[in-house]
Amino acid sequence: MNNNFMIKIKNLILSKSEGEFWDFKQEWHRDNERLLHDILCFANTVHEKDCYIIIGVSDNGDIVGINDENRREQSSIIDLLANTVFAGDNTPRIQIDTINIEHKKVDILTIFNSNNVPYYLKSKSKKYNSIKEGYIYTRVGDRNTPINQNATIQQIEMLWKKRLGLTLPPLLQIESRLQDKTEWVDSNNCSYNIYKPEFKLVEKFIDDEYDNSRSEFYVYTQTNSKFTYKTLDIMCNETVLDTFQLVVLDSGRYKTPIPEWGHVGFDKWNVKHKYTYKYYLKDSITYKLQQFFFNAENQEEVFAKRRLDEVVLYFENQEELESFEDYIESNQSIVEQYLAKVKKNRFFVDMGSELEVQVENYRLSVGLALNKALQEFRIRK
Repeated sequence: MNNNFMIKIKNLILSKSEGEFWDFKQEWHRDNERLLHDILCFANTVHEKDCYIIIGVSDNGDIVGINDENRREQSSIIDLLANTVFAGDNTPRIQIDTINIEHKKVDILTIFNSNNVPYYLKSKSKKYNSIKEGYIYTRVGDRNTPINQNATIQQIEMLWKKRLGLTLPPLLQIESRLQDKTEWVDSNNCSYNIYKPEFKLVEKFIDDEYDNSRSEFYVYTQTNSKFTYKTLDIMCNETVLDTFQLVVLDSGRYKTPIPEWGHVGFDKWNVKHKYTYKYYLKDSITYKLQQFFFNAENQEEVFAKRRLDEVVLYFENQEELESFEDYIESNQSIVEQYLAKVKKNRFFVDMGSELEVQVENYRLSVGLALNKALQEFRIRK
């Protein structure tokens, strides 16, 4: 559990009201049927947010804490869902966390957002009297679909649109469709989606000689340090939705979006950043574009990417990046230890003045050292 999660839950409680993605319960459900109904309602939402059932809080937002014999463990709810027959074998994902507020324990049942909606029962246990097979339950505003009723046809239609990615704006639809390369056809530096041909990825070489002479340190990880830059326009019809810069490494063997800059640590005067590095966030469109362009069956690409990954960091999300940087701020000696172990002249920097070569070699070493530190950070978590 992280600090941002705790702040979010506390703010929801302070709102003193329920909403489209959270609900208060003074105590845990007394029977599985009502619990399953609540989970289904929150699993079947059109928005793109995780949902929370906050237990130990009264309907008006007063914190009463957990003290009842019906308290659930995460394993018991996972077993409940595993033993429930869902249509299409799609099962909602949940998690239970406990936080202390005002010296009282509050349980939070998280129902994670998913595009595999609508969730509904193919068949039900004989123990259940009210919940219906084939019925779709949802939540609109702060209200659940009653257990003896089906969602409206309009609500069900919106859930299917969410499943098909049609509730998202065009850029997010394109981002979602990048995960299936078979949907895309490449034609003369333009890739288009076969099901939505108005969705296009258009590449253009950058002709500016100055830009193409400005290398970044990671180009020297490659067998051949020759590189070039391209622009990538993500388009819907003739509208440019977003633009990215690509770098083509190893004399044309490997293409990837340019990673982001990161800065952590300060020098002894507390003025300049001590470590400068490059990174990708795995939940970003930049990373999804990298995976889209990468051909794992091309051994030259595999080798080039492996070399790049030695000095570039990959974080699950912004939250992990910030936690890692906090860790480095407090443990700079760990990075220094790894820097001392880095094999000198591991990479060959063949361009620039003596000072520029020194700077690039240092950045390459920092990339190697921070990747080692990131591995250690994840083990310690």
